Amino acid sequence: MSLPKKTCRWAALSLSSIATVFLPDLLRQEDAEYNHELWCVSTTGSDERARKLLEGLKIPRHDVVKIYSSWEVMLKEAEFDVVYISTPSALHYGHTIAALEAKRSVLVEKPAAMNKKQYERCIQLAKQNDVVLMEALWTRYLPATKYFLEELLPKLGPVRRVYSEWSFPIVSNEMPESSRFLDKSVGAGSLVDMGCYALTWVDLAFNGLNYDSETKVAYSHYLPVPDRPGDIDDITTTILTNKNATALVTTSMTGPGSSKCAFYMRFGATKSGKAVRIEGSRASVAIPFPSIRPEELHVQWYGNDVVNEDGTERDEVIKMEVKGWGLWYQGDVIAKAVREGEKGIVIGEAESLRVLDWLDQARSLAGIKYDESIERV
Repeated sequence: MSLPKKTCRWAALSLSSIATVFLPDLLRQEDAEYNHELWCVSTTGSDERARKLLEGLKIPRHDVVKIYSSWEVMLKEAEFDVVYISTPSALHYGHTIAALEAKRSVLVEKPAAMNKKQYERCIQLAKQNDVVLMEALWTRYLPATKYFLEELLPKLGPVRRVYSEWSFPIVSNEMPESSRFLDKSVGAGSLVDMGCYALTWVDLAFNGLNYDSETKVAYSHYLPVPDRPGDIDDITTTILTNKNATALVTTSMTGPGSSKCAFYMRFGATKSGKAVRIEGSRASVAIPFPSIRPEELHVQWYGNDVVNEDGTERDEVIKMEVKGWGLWYQGDVIAKAVREGEKGIVIGEAESLRVLDWLDQARSLAGIKYDESIERV
């Protein structure tokens, strides 16, 4: 007879579009190690609207979830173990700081902050107040990603080159100017919003064997979203280098692909090329779209000791199923830390800081600028 699962109680600061995917995925996942329950939410809309949304999402216990019109009051008074913050990018820092000051453990959506200095302050406060902090970079915790790190990366030989792109038709001709994806005051832009995903595969390839490759950004450039005001970066190209390897990273939030289907259906599109390719001295690994939710690893072995008998490359496809959307895996990770009593830790600290540092460097070289009010610490 299996022991009952430990329960992690959640608060949601905002019922954003990503929250409406994360919460059902987390709360209804039978394969999770922990029993996850939503205890409270904060919303700028009416209680009735929030209640109907929770019911429509089939959130377990939706009728007893406490709804707050003030996130400040929720952070101060409500009962929960972890707060999930999914407001627009430019608001992450302020909301995370407030939660940490209230001595709450936090799972904050990516990017965790607008720049490295902001997140360093969050880290300092989490450790000072003995709580757990984690950036919701869910790709790192999926089965295929873990298999790449643990089983494939050690066998590739020294990594020499990485291609990584994350392009997805978020912005359509019909999208209103008021959308957060077109509003620079809340952090809109392809590099900040999407670059962390593409750069994560660079970090996994260069630093996944527990060392710091001292990688720097050598070049960065952007093309703005066409026919829209505000000089919002769309197609970005970034080159990173270290003494042994180089990486080419590109993002776009206008394509390629159709923007006619429902937003999250666009993840299921079949793309003609691989989204990520990691090349080592003995083998390469290619990952199809969407690389943020990998279920296949295409390996080509070409080291002298691993090729076919006739000397040709040996191809292998490794399939790793993602249960549900896959957002719940990260929920289990932070729940385990919190429920097992860990204090003053930041999950993925070094990884998050490296990627934020690269984003800072890339933005500087490309000339992507935001108002100082959302950059300050």
